[in-house]
Amino acid sequence: MGQSVATALNSFLRLVSFTTPVFAGVLADGHWGPYKTLVVSCGLYFTGILLLLLTSIPPALDAGAGLGGLIGAFILIGLGVGGVKSSVAPFTADQVRITGKQIQTLDSGERVIVDHEVTVRRVYSIFYWCANVGALSGLASVTMEKYLGFWTSFLMSLVALASGTVVLILGRNRFYRRKPEASFRAKLLSALGCAIRGGFNLDSAMPAVQLEKHGRTVPWDDQYVEDLRQALQACRVWAIYPIVWLCYEQNQTNLVSQSGQMVTHGIPNDAVSSLNPIFVLMAVPLFEHCVYPYMHKLKLNPRPTVRMTLGFIMIAFSMAIAAGVQQAVYNAGPCYNMPLECAASNDGHIPNQVSFTLQIPVHAVSAVGEVLWSVSGSEYAYNKAASHMKSTLQAVTMLTLALNSVLGLAVSPAAHNPNLVILFSSFAGAMTVASGVFGWFFWTSD
Repeated sequence: MGQSVATALNSFLRLVSFTTPVFAGVLADGHWGPYKTLVVSCGLYFTGILLLLLTSIPPALDAGAGLGGLIGAFILIGLGVGGVKSSVAPFTADQVRITGKQIQTLDSGERVIVDHEVTVRRVYSIFYWCANVGALSGLASVTMEKYLGFWTSFLMSLVALASGTVVLILGRNRFYRRKPEASFRAKLLSALGCAIRGGFNLDSAMPAVQLEKHGRTVPWDDQYVEDLRQALQACRVWAIYPIVWLCYEQNQTNLVSQSGQMVTHGIPNDAVSSLNPIFVLMAVPLFEHCVYPYMHKLKLNPRPTVRMTLGFIMIAFSMAIAAGVQQAVYNAGPCYNMPLECAASNDGHIPNQVSFTLQIPVHAVSAVGEVLWSVSGSEYAYNKAASHMKSTLQAVTMLTLALNSVLGLAVSPAAHNPNLVILFSSFAGAMTVASGVFGWFFWTSD
């Protein structure tokens, strides 16, 4: 197929996956509700993977169905992924039906305080932990592709998705299914239009202002405008996300290339990237069962934005460590600052003599940062959004991934030897500055 075509198709999939969530979020909040949107999206996702499976078996490839099947599958998968991303996290948190703080008596007779916000945080932590369990499937996928063919990896994905979808459908009567708000899209666009025409001031969308200045009765109340104001204010928090995603995705790009320049002791360098989800799986229970309970005993309950700031600092630190590791690679032979590219590398078969274990701190620190900012970011989006805006607000965070792709394309020409120390250092510097700015504006935000 060629690298250029493969790159174009991958970019197409990312574009569909990153833009679809906004439309799916509006659909979930205003028409179908999160549950139906999630089920339909899983159906599209399933159909896409099924098409990928059927067109990747040897007879289909021999018949020339591979490329057409891949394009069709990417469209379906992109639509499905977009719908899932906008709805699965809010739908999961919707199952927490307690409000505020309540005192409950356990079977043991112990009286405990059940807090809604703490419970939502725990739910999102478990959700993120499960997502990283799924990320480890890449270890099996690489081996299956190599020895059995691509279709076996697609079959594994199909079975996993089918299992989750069946549970979702069979449990439909046990799940809380938030109802959509009628005319959600029309009200949202109309209220935003009033604010824009009023000089980008949401006060202009207030029913009393519209009636007094324009003699118009609007189909929303003051609380709706305040909910919209809070949602838009929450969106400011995600201005830093494109930079964060850019640093985070180094785990799947330049850090994979870095490990390929090092001695991996027979471990495929693609598999080294699985260190990140492994450390996440360890970090989540550590925080939930040790760090947070200890902080609670000290009467410390850091707000989501505080945890996010600390997470961003950890991401910056991980990039600084990556720069140090890259310098260690450049300091070693046989190719020094041009690893795998000199004659002494035996056509790229002999890496610089540095063990890949130097990368372990990079993935460990990055994982801690992820647990702090990613879980807290989802929690913040859910708690800040009114009940009729939760999927839409969650979807807005996905748009930051599209901006990250633009940043990735902008810096990609610099991602080659001997520039990688400067590249990682630049990421660390940009992330440090962004973390400081974020903390300055949002450290005390609720």
